[in-house]
Parts: sequence; structure tokens; C-alpha cells
Amino acid sequence: MISISRKTAVSGATPTSTGGLWRRHVVSALLGILAWPTLALAGANSAAAALQAGPSDARVVTLTYLKSAPGKLSQLERYVRANWFAMDEIAVKRGLFVSYVWFDTGSDEGPWNAIVMVTYRDARGFDGIAKDWSEIRAAHREVRIDGAGQADLGRIVEGREVFERAPFLNLAAAIPPPGGAGPDAGSADEAAIRAVVGKYFEGGMTGKPGPIREAFLPSARIEGLRGDQLVTWSFDEYVRFFNGTPAPGAERIERNITRVAIQGDSATAQLRLRFSPAQALDEQLLLLRINGEWKITYKSYVPSQ
Repeated sequence: MISISRKTAVSGATPTSTGGLWRRHVVSALLGILAWPTLALAGANSAAAALQAGPSDARVVTLTYLKSAPGKLSQLERYVRANWFAMDEIAVKRGLFVSYVWFDTGSDEGPWNAIVMVTYRDARGFDGIAKDWSEIRAAHREVRIDGAGQADLGRIVEGREVFERAPFLNLAAAIPPPGGAGPDAGSADEAAIRAVVGKYFEGGMTGKPGPIREAFLPSARIEGLRGDQLVTWSFDEYVRFFNGTPAPGAERIERNITRVAIQGDSATAQLRLRFSPAQALDEQLLLLRINGEWKITYKSYVPSQ
């Protein structure tokens, strides 16, 4: 079974897998950044020096190199997000980590094909949060993907610890977006919207109401077709389905964002949820930006093939 001690994952703002050339571009950019002189391999002597310099002058970054089972890279990513990152998100909210992210090459080639990267808050790294992390881990319930656990989906190839020296790098800004375009409001909004949809997906996978409450407005409505029958729920009625226990088969559902369209302070996100080769739902979410935050205000769904 793959496990992570959290001595070895940067921004949780990328909840969906990137594809093809962009994946390879991101990994190449990451490896270039790791060669910058701000990062140094962590060891006993450098650790002592970093601590003497003070926690504000250096912080630990851990990298876990993964190799997926053949054809299982996407499922391995889903497992990491539903389990490792579910715990990491709690740690970030508690101020234990600075950030976490998944990178992958998009193929099965090579001795490794994915990296999980975590940035800690200071030079103590995992040792500074070990007690708090054990509590987070003890409270987590494993989410299996298509019935598979970690050992079925991949393995850890190598773990590395490095120190990042102040001034600290903003990795999200350092990695260029696809096509070499600079950051703009549209791409930032789409990333924020995808993060909200990621919360919705997380709630569906885990059965936890917290991510659903973060993604939706309390006044949201949910409507859909079951056969020819229209089903309508208020948000309070809808959130009761999320009782902390995943629905049967929740881990086997393929969840994808097929399109995001933004117009000013409103946006739509089109989703495809596939339950089996012959059964799927097409969903459309309406989102509004309220006080700078995107929230789902309406969800509709219809059966699809």
C-alpha cells in the first residue's frame, strides 16, 4: 500500500488534470524551477543551518515521485486528490502547510510519471507538524477509486526534501500558462471556477457536506430529470444527502468538466458524470461571483449516454 508520511506535495488551485503537451510543459517548468539556487538539498548540516537562520528564512519543500500502474495515471491522480489532498487541504487551512500540488507527464513512460509537492511553513518541515498531522490522518477515511486502493494504482519511486530560501518563490506565478500567454483575469477566474467545481466533486466522492457547503450558495436550487419526472431540491434538502459517508459506487464515477464559459460576474460549467459505459449524467452549473468568490447558484442535470 502506498502511504505518505508527509515528509514528502504547490497550489491546490488546480483541481483537474491538465492534458497532453501542457502536462509535459508544466513538469519541465517545475524541474527547471527546482534547479534554481533558491532550493538546496536538505541534510543534517543544512537543516541545522536553516534552523539557525530562523524559520522565516527557509522552508522545507518535499517531492514525492510516483509511478502509476500501466494505464492508471488518471485514477492514481484521483486517489491522491481524494485522500492525500483531502488531508492536505485541512493542513493548509490550519496553517501547517503553505501549499500542495500534483504534476504529471501525461503518459506511462519513464521511471516516474507524477510528482506530488508540498511546501511547509518553515525549516522544520514535517517534524514541526507531526502531532497535528497524525490527528488529521486518524480522522480520514480512505476513498477508493473504481474499487481500487493505493497499491493497485501505483507506487512511490522516491522522496526528496529540499530547502527553499527566502525570498520565497511563488511557483504558481513562475510556471507559465499554456501557449506561453501571461496570466489574465479570464484564466484566473476559470481556475477559481474549476476549484469550486472540484469542491463539488470532492463532496460527491467523499459524501462529506463541508465541500458542498463551500461550493454552493445556501439559496442554490438543484433540478433534474429522472426519466420524464422533474425533481427539484432546495439546497437544504440537497445537502442532507451528504452525511459523511460516500454513496455506494461513488468512487467509480468518472467526473469531468467539459466546458467553462465566463461572462462578467456569471459563469456556466458543463459537466459529464459517467457511472458506467452506458449510463451518464450531463450537468450544468450556474455560478456567480459574489464579493470576489465564485459560488454555484443553480445545478441542473439530465440523463445521457
